[in-house]
Amino acid sequence: MSEILPFYQLKIVDSTQLELKRMLRQQGELDSFTTLLAEHQTAGRGRGVSKWHDSPGSSLLLSIYVNWPVSLKESFEVNQRVCVALKPIFPDSVLFKWPNDLMVGTKKLGGMLIENHWSGGGIKSSSIGIGINLNPTNDALTRAAFLNECTSNKETPLSLAKRIQRQFSEALTSPYTTSQLVRAYHDILWGQLEPQSYLINGKEVMATVEGVTKNGRLALRFENNVVDTFDIDQIKWVDPN
Repeated sequence: MSEILPFYQLKIVDSTQLELKRMLRQQGELDSFTTLLAEHQTAGRGRGVSKWHDSPGSSLLLSIYVNWPVSLKESFEVNQRVCVALKPIFPDSVLFKWPNDLMVGTKKLGGMLIENHWSGGGIKSSSIGIGINLNPTNDALTRAAFLNECTSNKETPLSLAKRIQRQFSEALTSPYTTSQLVRAYHDILWGQLEPQSYLINGKEVMATVEGVTKNGRLALRFENNVVDTFDIDQIKWVDPN
């Protein structure tokens, strides 16, 4: 008999990440793969000050709490593991743009917000927020992609949330050597096939993604064949949509 994993459905919440924080404060600890699915968020968050916009019922709005069986030493390893675990859920056209976006071509399908909990010099657990566009709405942005337009397997927020929870419970804590994880992540990394425009030091330049370093810096190959690496605050992709 398969294990029953904790799953909560919420109508309206400020954000599923904030709700997980409240649950942790109240309970002290949560079972691994505890999952919160919201129908609508009033204060959904992306990276930094970014906001996640949704229309009720049109998006997957999800947070999953993960206890790592062995503490992880690098934040970017969490990001790699999450992307590699998520990939089988989506069609081949979906790739992962460093550091936290899901892309279909140059259109954004969704994003992730990962908050790590450190103890004793390692990451003992993570709260993984995931937002996915499922169906277009009247106010949809031109730069957005929608999962149910990319696949014949039409998903609801509930069906997709259950699939992700099961996938995470089976795959997220699988043992990887460093080289295996790097290779698996590299295979699903967006931006390697065609040059993209990036804004660096106020100048727009063309480059292709070469990879990501072990400490999470993006490596870009420029038109002169030079490769350089960047932190997230040093570079911005120029959206063509």
